[in-house]
Amino acid sequence: MSLKIEQRLDNAFFTETGTRIYTTGAHIVPMKIKIGQKQRYVWVVDGFDDDSYLDGKYCNPVVYANSSKNLLQSRQHI
Repeated sequence: MSLKIEQRLDNAFFTETGTRIYTTGAHIVPMKIKIGQKQRYVWVVDGFDDDSYLDGKYCNPVVYANSSKNLLQSRQHI
């Protein structure tokens, strides 16, 4: 079951939808989410290794940014 489906079942949304990338290596950590009296856990990316791709083209994902647009950098910005 995907994270989006689980959120719909719980009637709670804590993430934006939008860009989806593929990565060959990522460090992930568990994050606890409290929704009312319920607790849920979700994997959150803590860092990236190796190449990542968006629409078949190389991209550089950034773990933390001030906007969703700034979460990705193209090869030219590296």
